[in-house]
Amino acid sequence: MKRHLDNLHAAFKQVFARFSYIVLAGVLALAAFLLAVWFPNLGLIAEVFSRSDAPLTAKLNVALSLLGGIGTNFSPLSAGYTVAITVLFGINAAMIVYLLRQKRAAAAGQNIAIGSGGVMSGALGIGCAACGSLISGAVLPVLGAGGALAALPLDGGEFGILSVALLVVSLSLISKTIAEPIACSPAQTRHAQQP
Repeated sequence: MKRHLDNLHAAFKQVFARFSYIVLAGVLALAAFLLAVWFPNLGLIAEVFSRSDAPLTAKLNVALSLLGGIGTNFSPLSAGYTVAITVLFGINAAMIVYLLRQKRAAAAGQNIAIGSGGVMSGALGIGCAACGSLISGAVLPVLGAGGALAALPLDGGEFGILSVALLVVSLSLISKTIAEPIACSPAQTRHAQQP
């Protein structure tokens, strides 16, 4: 556990020492949060912005007032894991971009794939108490399994908790790849030692 925390600390120092990655993580986390909170009302937002003759400030006020849905449409559990998912999503995505830009992607390919899977799993758990998660709310009824969520003890909140766990594992793997130096093959080591 200490090694994972050390890797996480070292990776954070390395990645987020650059302001651009802080901004990237923040923008992506904010975008994910806005999507999660506005998702149940996307039709209303589209209607207000496309068909309303109201001034732009009034349209923006409607969109901003819908952000209060995190406190009313979401249970305390779903609000908590929604915030956690959006923050972890932004951090994971920024760290993946860092790895890709450092041209270590070939050596870190498996961890990037796992990290990307963790980032994508975040969409699985985001959702409010009224509409369920984004994915399960759209997919399960098509499969005829919409009522299956009601049988779960947390009414589908398990998806959000699972998403947080997958994002933490993803963050751990990406941090390890960033923090630990890439091992050279024996042939590269011999070549580097020759005069």
